[in-house]
Amino acid sequence: MDIQNEKEGMNMEPVISKSRQLYIERINVVQDYMENHLDEEINIQKLSEIASFSEYHFQRIFKQFTSESLYSFIKRLRLEKAIFLLRSNPKLTIQDIALSVGFSNQASFAKALKEKYQVNASQIRKMDDFQINLMISKNRTNGKVLANNSYYNKPVDLTIQIIEPIKVLYTRYTGAYKGNSDLFSTLFTKLYLFAEKHKLVNQETKWFVAYHDYSDLTEEEKLRLSVCMSINNDVAYQGEFGCMELAGGRYAVGSFLLGEDEYQGAWNYMICEWLPDSGYFLDDRLCFEYYPPQEQEDEHARRVVEIFVPITPL
Repeated sequence: MDIQNEKEGMNMEPVISKSRQLYIERINVVQDYMENHLDEEINIQKLSEIASFSEYHFQRIFKQFTSESLYSFIKRLRLEKAIFLLRSNPKLTIQDIALSVGFSNQASFAKALKEKYQVNASQIRKMDDFQINLMISKNRTNGKVLANNSYYNKPVDLTIQIIEPIKVLYTRYTGAYKGNSDLFSTLFTKLYLFAEKHKLVNQETKWFVAYHDYSDLTEEEKLRLSVCMSINNDVAYQGEFGCMELAGGRYAVGSFLLGEDEYQGAWNYMICEWLPDSGYFLDDRLCFEYYPPQEQEDEHARRVVEIFVPITPL
């Protein structure tokens, strides 16, 4: 990798700045828009445009700042407004209320209400204020930006780097992977054996894992990752082995010493702790891990891992 280090933005200490305020401001603007357009179709493309975040990263940013997924937030607002209308306007039919808050029909509203609160609309109309408040309080957040309680593993070093595109050979996996070290070992071994057979491994070879989805937003069985190795020239696709590029450009690079169960804390630090105060936004490229050469693991079975997070200035 041809790497150019930049000096700005390398302060390891959190800086409470306009950067985090801008994140919060944009999330709140999106929430205000959703609250005022519940009766309309709300899609991720429109919301990401309003927030001026990339569509690829917007859902992750929203959840990290609010502790609630985007679609959970929308559904909750629709249900809470529906409950208010059920209680305040007995002349409105359940069908009218369902349509007015964005449900396609009464049946979808009834299903969502039952899943969230274990009651139906007729029962809600019979409840007193105490019962309503108790029911909602057990299932709600405050609807604005929340403190994040994620755990963090801090890096040994953190730099801003500009890299050239990296051509890689990969094998891809779809399914649950978090905490499954045996799976990663199997995938790396499979890739190595294929590459060795075709005489592609040399002293300059570098090894990566690229993530195509976010584990906290995508159903586990649909998660995708690519275990990769650097190559100089394209290799003909052969079944589960293919070629792609890890995009060049500016990245925040955290260097971590990690055990098998510490990767999530490292990612939490990069995305949730460092990024909001950094003066950067997430850019619309893949995040990936790089595994530098290492003679052996330390005494606690940890290894050096560099996490590359694509960024663009505010």
